[in-house]
Amino acid sequence: MNVRAQFLSCASIATLALSFCSQSPAQSDMPLRSRVTITHVKPEMLTEWVDLQKNEVVPALKKAGEKTRTVYVTSLFGNAYEYALVSPIEKMSQFDGQSPMVKALDAPGAARLNEKLRKCIESATSFMATRLPEISYAPEGPMPNMMVSVRYRIAPGKMADFQNLMKTEVLPVYKKAKVGLIVNQRGPGANPSDVTIFTAYTKFADMEGGPFLTQQLGKEGADRLNAKFLGTRSLVEVVVRRKVADLSF
Repeated sequence: MNVRAQFLSCASIATLALSFCSQSPAQSDMPLRSRVTITHVKPEMLTEWVDLQKNEVVPALKKAGEKTRTVYVTSLFGNAYEYALVSPIEKMSQFDGQSPMVKALDAPGAARLNEKLRKCIESATSFMATRLPEISYAPEGPMPNMMVSVRYRIAPGKMADFQNLMKTEVLPVYKKAKVGLIVNQRGPGANPSDVTIFTAYTKFADMEGGPFLTQQLGKEGADRLNAKFLGTRSLVEVVVRRKVADLSF
């Protein structure tokens, strides 16, 4: 793990509002299951896409009764013009019947808005993400303001080994330091062997100082711990994203 994982407290829902207190995952506002849509916006259409999201999509979702949606944009490290739209999944039956856009705008209105959005988009993909509460240490509060995600691909047949090591070796380090740890596994729409570890910050300076495990255990201790994961996982990517308050609710 090569980022400094730390959940820091701030005030207001537009900024990070997390707690270091020992809380069960069920007490967090972070959903156990989410629909994540990764959208790549055409650079020349960025302003139009943001305006559509802010002035038409968000009001339509609220009118349809959607309770929340959180939007992140890649910040400095990762693909440019990439947005991650995160919506909770309460139950799978919510995807039966009319979509929220049709409920709010009727079918012709939803079609017109979707056509305007499509002109702005280079590509988009959606998948289900499920939190692994047994290896997460979830604070209270809304989704974080700034997020670093480290995605690992778990070797075939090694998911149980990976989770056991996280639970027995990594999670206690986070709990002792009172540092939040959110671990999600990807599902339909993505590779179910992919697990993402989320960490949150208030500013880039919080990433200074080297890997979190090294800071807590020292280099030799961190090397010994990471060696236990050999053969269980391979690093896919590390991405930094910031919450877009105007597009989130």
